[in-house]
Amino acid sequence: MTTVIDNLVQTPISILLGDVTSLLKEKVDLVLNAKDDLKVLQKKLERLQNAIKDREREPFFSNQRDRDLGAQLKDVFYDAQDIIERYQTTIALCKRDKHSVTSWNKVSKPWTTLCSCFKEHVSASYNLANDIQNINQRLDNIKENNKMMADLLGITARNIDSQGHVHGKHDDLRVTTPHMGGQSPIGRKDDKNEIVKRFLSNDSTENSKTQKGGVSIISIVGKGGIGKTTLAKMVFKEMKEHFGERRWWVCVPERPNREDLVRQILRVCKGSDANTDCSLSELCTQLRNELLKEKFLLVLDDVWEIKWWEEEVEGTLMAGAMGSNILITSRKKHVSDMMRASYMHELREFSFEQSWELFLKEALKEGQTEEDLVMHNVRDVGERIVRKCRGLPLVIKTVGSMMRQRKTCRENWKFVEASGIWKWKMHADSSLCSEIDGNILPGLMLSYNDLPHYLKSCFVYCCIYPKDYEIERETLIRLWVAHGLIEEEQGIDVEDTANQYIEDLIKRCLIETHDRFYEGTCLKLHDILHDLALYIGGNEYSHASSTEHTRHLSLLGVSDAEVDKHNASGAANKLRTLFCDSYFGSKSDLPLVYIEHLSTNFKWLRVLSLTKCWIDELPKSIEDLSLLKYLDLSDSHVKRLPNSISRLCNLQTLDLSYSGIEELPNEMGKLCNLRYLGLYETESLKFVAEGLGKLTNLRTLHTFMVCVDKGNTRGCNINELKDLKKLKGELSIKGLCGERVKVMDAKKAELKKKHELNGVKFYFNGQENNRADNASEERGLLEALEPSHDIESLRISYYKGDRPEWCLDGNYRKLRTLWLFCCPSWAAVIGIQSLEELKVHRCPTLGELRSMPLLKTLKISECDGLNTIGDLPALESLRIWHCAGLNTIGDLPALESLEIGDCDGLNTIGGLPALESLVIWHCDGLNTIGDLPALESLELRKCDGVNRIGDFPALESLDIEKCDGLNMIGDMPAVKTLRLLHLPNWESTFTSMPCLTKAEFDNCAKMQMEDTSDELAGLHKLRVRNCPSARLGWKLLEQLPNLIVLTLDPKSVSPANTSSPVVLGATPAPANLNPPIDTAQP
Repeated sequence: MTTVIDNLVQTPISILLGDVTSLLKEKVDLVLNAKDDLKVLQKKLERLQNAIKDREREPFFSNQRDRDLGAQLKDVFYDAQDIIERYQTTIALCKRDKHSVTSWNKVSKPWTTLCSCFKEHVSASYNLANDIQNINQRLDNIKENNKMMADLLGITARNIDSQGHVHGKHDDLRVTTPHMGGQSPIGRKDDKNEIVKRFLSNDSTENSKTQKGGVSIISIVGKGGIGKTTLAKMVFKEMKEHFGERRWWVCVPERPNREDLVRQILRVCKGSDANTDCSLSELCTQLRNELLKEKFLLVLDDVWEIKWWEEEVEGTLMAGAMGSNILITSRKKHVSDMMRASYMHELREFSFEQSWELFLKEALKEGQTEEDLVMHNVRDVGERIVRKCRGLPLVIKTVGSMMRQRKTCRENWKFVEASGIWKWKMHADSSLCSEIDGNILPGLMLSYNDLPHYLKSCFVYCCIYPKDYEIERETLIRLWVAHGLIEEEQGIDVEDTANQYIEDLIKRCLIETHDRFYEGTCLKLHDILHDLALYIGGNEYSHASSTEHTRHLSLLGVSDAEVDKHNASGAANKLRTLFCDSYFGSKSDLPLVYIEHLSTNFKWLRVLSLTKCWIDELPKSIEDLSLLKYLDLSDSHVKRLPNSISRLCNLQTLDLSYSGIEELPNEMGKLCNLRYLGLYETESLKFVAEGLGKLTNLRTLHTFMVCVDKGNTRGCNINELKDLKKLKGELSIKGLCGERVKVMDAKKAELKKKHELNGVKFYFNGQENNRADNASEERGLLEALEPSHDIESLRISYYKGDRPEWCLDGNYRKLRTLWLFCCPSWAAVIGIQSLEELKVHRCPTLGELRSMPLLKTLKISECDGLNTIGDLPALESLRIWHCAGLNTIGDLPALESLEIGDCDGLNTIGGLPALESLVIWHCDGLNTIGDLPALESLELRKCDGVNRIGDFPALESLDIEKCDGLNMIGDMPAVKTLRLLHLPNWESTFTSMPCLTKAEFDNCAKMQMEDTSDELAGLHKLRVRNCPSARLGWKLLEQLPNLIVLTLDPKSVSPANTSSPVVLGATPAPANLNPPIDTAQP
C-alpha cells in the first residue's frame, strides 16, 4: 500500500474503526444483520489499517489514479462515520427523553414521548443495518474496480520513471502571501546592508527620477521560500533608529480589494484612532494626512498583482513626507517595475556555507555541536543532504528540523539522503511550474512525509484558514478535537495532547508562532506550506466554492459577490466544517443564506463558525445538526439561544465571547459533552438559568453568573460550581451578594479544590445598598470562596469587606497578579512574596505597600489614603494617579518607567538610577526633580512648583507644558526632540544640543533664539508660535544647514534683519528648506 493511502486515509480509518468497535461493545439493541455487517466492516478496516502500517512508506505525490483511490476511500469512511455517529446520537437522545418521562411533572405528554422514543430507536436500528450494508458494498465495488485494492497486501511499486518524473496530471498548487513569522537571519547580512544603504542614500539620482512627493520604493524580488520576508524583517528592525515608531508592516492579500487594503494600511498606521467605516476617498484622505506628518517606512509584504495600486492608492502612498520609504517583496519582477521601484534587490539562493550554517542551527539537538556529527560519522551525509536543498532557506530549515527529530546515526541520515523524493521533478506542462520552483517541493514533502499520521491530518486541516491568517492556538486545538484528530491518552486531556501536537509542528518548522502588532502571539503557515497543505487536502478543502466532495468549506474574508451561492442549496451537503463570517465585519446576508438550509443540507456538520455575523438569533432547526461539536457565535449579534440547543448533545465548544447574548436558557444543562463555554466579555449577559452545574465535562468557563430567579425560571446558584471539577484557566464569578448568594452555598462551590484553575475574578454587586452589616456579609462570603493555592492571578471588585484570612496565607506561592478594584475597606498589601504585578483602584483606606521582593509592575489610582510605597527592589514600572496623600517613595533601584499624576503630596523625585521614562502630570507640590542618570524621556505637565529641570546626560526627548514656575533647563547633550509649550517664565539659555533634530515652541513669551545658531545646528524641523521674543530672522535660519521643515507665525519673526527685511511669503527661503516656509497665522 502506498503512502497515498497512508497520508490521506489512515486518520479516518482509525476514527471509524474506533467508532465501530465502540458500537459493537455497547449494549444496544441492534437488528441481527446490523451487528453482522458491523463486524464485516470492522475486519475490513483492520486489514486495511494493518496493511498501511506494514508497507514501506513511499512519497505522497502520486499519479491522479492513486489520489482518486484515496479520495474514494475517504468518502466511504466519512459516510460510515456519519452513519454510526448519527445512530449513536439518536439512541442517546432517546434514552435521555425516556429518562425524562419518569419526571411526570416535567413532561406534558409522557406516553406520546415514550412511543416516539421507541419508534425512533427502532427506525434508527434498521437504518443503521441498511446503511452499513451499503458501506460494505461500496468497499467491495472499489476492490473489484481497482487492482490496488484487490491486491491490498501486495501492491506493486509506483510508476516513477528513470528520470524521477511522476506520471499523471497534477493539481494546481496555489501560492499566496507569506507572513511575518520569525526566521533565522543567517546569511542575509550583506543583502540587508545593501538595502539599508539605499534607504539612507537621499541624494540618489535614480531616486529623483522615480519618486513622487517625498516617497521612494525599494523592492525585494525572489522565488518562494528564498527568504524575502526574512530579509524585509531584518531591514525593518535595522531602520528602527531612523524611523522610530513610524514603521509599519502590511501583508498584502493575493487578490486585494483596493478599499479593504487601504483600510488595512490605515489601521496599522493609526491604530484605534483610525475611522475605517467610510468611503475609499475618505480613507485615502485620512491616510494621506497621517503619512504627511513625518517620514515613515511602510513594508508591503508579498505583492502579487498591482491593480489595487493604481489611481487613489498610489497617489496617497507616494505623497508622504520627505524621506519616507516603501519596501515591497514579491516573486514577480514586473510588480517591481510597474510600481516603479527605484531599486530592485534580487535575492539569490544561499551558498553552501550559508546553507550549512542554517542546517546546523536547525538540526543539532540541544548541547550538540558540529563535532558531534563527526563523532557519529554523519557529517558527510549531512553535507550531501544540504546540497540537495538547493540553497533554499525554507527547505533547509524544514529538513534540518526534521533531522533534529531523528536519532543521530549514519543509518537514519543515509535513509533520508537516499529517499526517492529528492529525484522528483515536475513535467514542463504541470500547472505547478508556473508558480513554484520545483526544487522546493522535495524537501518540504520529505518533512511532511516524516510526520506521524495524526500530525499529518492536523497540519493539513490548517489550510481551512485563508492565506496569511492569524490562527488562534486555542481555537485550532478545539477544531482538531471536534474532528477527532487527537489521539486520546489515558489520564490526559485531549486539549493538552493537541497543544503538544502544535509544539511538534513548530519544532518541525511546519507552523510558526507570530507576534501580532497589537498584543499576544498567534500561529501562521508560510504561504508555500499553506499551499502544500491545501494540495494534499485535495477536494476535501475549499474556499468560497465547493463540490459534492468538499468536507471543509471556508468563507472567511469572502464577500457575498465572491461566494458561489449554490453551496447553500445542496452542492456541499456532506460538509463537516463551515466557516461563515461577515466580510470584514460588514453587514451581510451570506450567513442567513446558509442558516436557512441548515436542517436540509448541512446535517453532517461538526464545526459551524458564524463569528462576526449579523444575526440576532439561531433558528429552531439548529437541533437538526445533531453531530455538531463546535459552534462559534463570538462577535455576533445573537441575543438568545433557542431551547432546541439542548438537542446538540455532541456539542463540545460553544463560543459566545464578545457577542450580544443576553441570557442562557436552562436547557444548557443538557449539553453533557460541552468542554468549552466561551463567555468572555459578554457585557449584555444578564441572566443565566440554573443548570450549568450539570456540565461536568467543562474545561473552560470564562464567566459564572449568580442570578436571581426570572419568573418561573430559577437562576444560576453559586453552589453549582461544586461539580465543575475539571475547570481550567481563568474563571470570573459575577453577581456576588444579594439574597441569592448564601455563605453555605459558597462553601459548597469548593473553589479551593479546583487546582486546575490558574486565575479567579470575584465581582461583587457594586449597586447593592450600603447597610451596616453588608461589609460583614461580604467578608463571610469571600472567606467561603477561598480559591485554590495554585492560582496565579486574583481580582476582587466592588468588595466592601476587609482582607479575608486566606489572603494572609503564605501558601499562595504561585500568585503573580493581584487586582483590587473598588475595595474601600482593604487597608494593606504586604508580604506577598511571589507577586509580580499589582493593580489597585479606588481603595481609599489602603495605607501602605511593601515587602514584595519580586514585584515588577505597580499601578495605583484614586487611593487617597496611600502615603508610603516601600522598598521594591525588582519594580520596573510604576504608575500612580490621584493619590493625594502619597508623600514617600522608597528605594526602587530597578525602576525603568514612572508615571505620576495628581499627587500633590509628593515634592521630590530622584534617586532612581535605572529610570528611563518619566511622565508627571498636575503635581502642584512637586518642586524638585533630582539626578536621573539613565533618563531618556521626560514629559512634564502643569507642575507649577518646578522651577528648574536638572542635567540629564542621557535624555533624548523632553516635553514640557504649562509649568508656570519653570525658568531654567540644564544641560542635555543627547536630546533629539524638544517640545516646550506655555512656559511664560522660561528665558532660553540654550546650552549645546548637538543631537537636537526636532524642536517645537509655543507661547514661550521670554524665549530668545537670536544667538543660538551654533547650539541648534543639527535641527531638521522647527516650529515656533506665539513667541514674541524669539526674533527669528534669515540670519539665524541660514545658520541652520540641516533645517528641512519650518513652521512659524509673524509674532515670532524678527521685524528687521541686518541684511534685508523679512517679508513672509515673498522672500525666497533658504536653499536647504524643502518644502519652503509654512507661515502659520496667529
